[in-house]
Amino acid sequence: MDQKAVIYARVSSKEQEETGYSLPAQQKLLEEYAKRKGLEVVKVFSVAESASGAKQRKVFAEMIGYMEKHRIPHLLCEKVDRLTRNLKEAVVANDWLAANTDRHIHFVKQNLVIDQHSKSDEKFRWDIEIVLAKKHVSNLSEEVRKGQIEKLAQGWLPTKPPLGYITVGEAGHKIHILDTARVPHIRKMFELYATGEYPVERLSHVMADNGLRTRQGYRLVRSRLSDLLADPFYVGKNRWNGKVSEGKQEPLISTDLFNRVQEVLKNKTTAKYRKHDFLFKGRVVCEECRGLLTWEKQKGIVYGHCNQYRRCATRTWYKEADFEAKLSGELDSFHLITPRLAEWVRKALKELHRVEIGDRTTVLNDLHARLTRLKQKQAMLYEDRLDGRISAEAYDQKTLDLNQELENLSEALKRHGEADTAYYELGGNIFELSQQAGKIFRQASLAKKKRLLSLMYREMKVKDGRLVVQLTDTFAALARVVAQLNGSKVPEKQLSDFRIFELAQTGSTKGQKGASDPLSTTELLG
Repeated sequence: MDQKAVIYARVSSKEQEETGYSLPAQQKLLEEYAKRKGLEVVKVFSVAESASGAKQRKVFAEMIGYMEKHRIPHLLCEKVDRLTRNLKEAVVANDWLAANTDRHIHFVKQNLVIDQHSKSDEKFRWDIEIVLAKKHVSNLSEEVRKGQIEKLAQGWLPTKPPLGYITVGEAGHKIHILDTARVPHIRKMFELYATGEYPVERLSHVMADNGLRTRQGYRLVRSRLSDLLADPFYVGKNRWNGKVSEGKQEPLISTDLFNRVQEVLKNKTTAKYRKHDFLFKGRVVCEECRGLLTWEKQKGIVYGHCNQYRRCATRTWYKEADFEAKLSGELDSFHLITPRLAEWVRKALKELHRVEIGDRTTVLNDLHARLTRLKQKQAMLYEDRLDGRISAEAYDQKTLDLNQELENLSEALKRHGEADTAYYELGGNIFELSQQAGKIFRQASLAKKKRLLSLMYREMKVKDGRLVVQLTDTFAALARVVAQLNGSKVPEKQLSDFRIFELAQTGSTKGQKGASDPLSTTELLG
């Protein structure tokens, strides 16, 4: 047993591997040493460059435990700093030596063997080498932190980017660019979650079905997906050690979409994942007692009843299929019977927004003027600094303030530009949605059906055993117009006089969540 030995090899950087300190090189050196000394190597413990600090500590503890259990008296290492770089592990190694006089640690390249009977100068060398190794680690950590700070100052994240980006470039000059294969999936992930209809667990499965996977090919688990949804990297910002700074990577999504996702993440009423999800869950109220209908499946059929069932006088059970059939018929009634009328209504709805678009143009022009003035101030500030009319500290502070104002203004311009286009298309989108509402309702997925109900209906209730619904103002006004047009024979020359513009008074979408969201209608139509 006295001749048995264990090898411990470790490298802590790629540079060490490239300069001859690789794990195979260390192992070969130590095996040759063991052969010369007549030692039998029974096990090799090694820690690769990619291992975390926790992994390294775990391997070290496993090695000490293995030698104690199997009574291995010899430990072979290349140098002291290969064995330990902190005082805690050094104490463990000392305790292992002190427990038995037959135990030895061999540091081959330093020609040093430590045991209970080692001379004082040898033990002094051992102690000094441990202190130097600890200093090396501290210095290495400091250099790493300096490198990270410099990388952040340059606008780049000093680690792997999240899904949707890839790293390119040589060592020391690496940057992050969009991963074109994953970009559509990441955008879809944010857009779906922003609707509030997809809890994280469910979104994980939906995105996996759509092809979004980790770099290793696995489905994104709930915790990882939540982290991605909250990562400001996707809007051009770097978060590091709890602080957020400006990044140079190209934003993958808009700030507006990112902010909407954050609101949903923080919202305690966001839908939760459930094994059984029902179309009318949380939507239909009992007129008698104002309680919500509860839904359950029995023998393959979904039934609903008031959740105050034992106290509600109606005590009625409703079939989900009956409610669906009623709504399907009502949604079909939005369809205009002739293409000529449909095209005219489509144009009329867009015409309603012309005044509003004029107002938006005025605001947009004002924002552009402010942006021009800020850029002029920025140029003048730079000239003042060159001419010495302003101190470096004052220049830095004013530059910081100006950059923040420019960023806010640029974001406002982008937001208004997107809103202008969306607002102009709103009338047409709502109309297109209404013309296909019945088809969508019958053929779409459960999530899209729910979204459609949110867009079109203000309230749903059961009264006297029947489902009674109330449309949002926009769709109610549109329903009246469609009913009039379908029920009358309006000559084409009189279409321009038809009171379609009553929508401007009765069909306001202000304050109605979903009804003025063109993204939602486009998604449903898709």
